[in-house]
Amino acid sequence: MDRKDFTVALVSPAAEAGTVVVALDCEALLGTVAGLSHARFDGVDAGFLASVNPGLIIVPLFAANYDAAMAVDLLEDLGYLGRIAVLAPILPRPRLVERELRSLGPGERLVLISP
Repeated sequence: MDRKDFTVALVSPAAEAGTVVVALDCEALLGTVAGLSHARFDGVDAGFLASVNPGLIIVPLFAANYDAAMAVDLLEDLGYLGRIAVLAPILPRPRLVERELRSLGPGERLVLISP
């Protein structure tokens, strides 16, 4: 299962359950997925989270101007309590990366998706 297939499998049930799902800077990775909204990392602030109220935020492991650790730090600082999915390329030790990102605050609320 590739990242897009896994993401569709993650997004579809969440959206059907009424969860708002937002992907940050993932248009090129994911394209159009039913139940998924796209946004930019630089637009994420307390007002964005309050108005959109996402239950799941998807971020890339590496983006042009930030990485997943920076995104997780920001979301934690803003008091975000929803789930976070990190899209990663093939990694030699993906569980190690996932543990490191989880240690930044979200714990089990974070999942790393790697082919």
